[in-house]
Amino acid sequence: MSILVRAEFVVRDGAEQELLELVRGLQGRVAEEPGTLRYDWFRGPSYVVVLEEYADSAAVVRHQEHVGDLLAKVFAVAELRVLQVHGDVDAALQEVLDGLPVGQVFPPLG
Repeated sequence: MSILVRAEFVVRDGAEQELLELVRGLQGRVAEEPGTLRYDWFRGPSYVVVLEEYADSAAVVRHQEHVGDLLAKVFAVAELRVLQVHGDVDAALQEVLDGLPVGQVFPPLG
């Protein structure tokens, strides 16, 4: 089963342009990642949302390792307000999630 992720960031005042540049950099790197099925960003009035889909938990962990430096810069210009992870989360991915300021895991029903 794939892993679906929805994250919402509130952009800090005056940081919109910097965030957009970081998102472009992320999109370029993520295009190279094996196991990344979807990685789409959307803009709201003062926030952005990213919808992600990965083949499995290992692909999410690889993604975090691959773009960690850029994500740290995103966290400097935007506050992570919502993080929802849907799917079977293994121990390695749970460890990554435990290091984030927010997050909810939604396992499958059946």
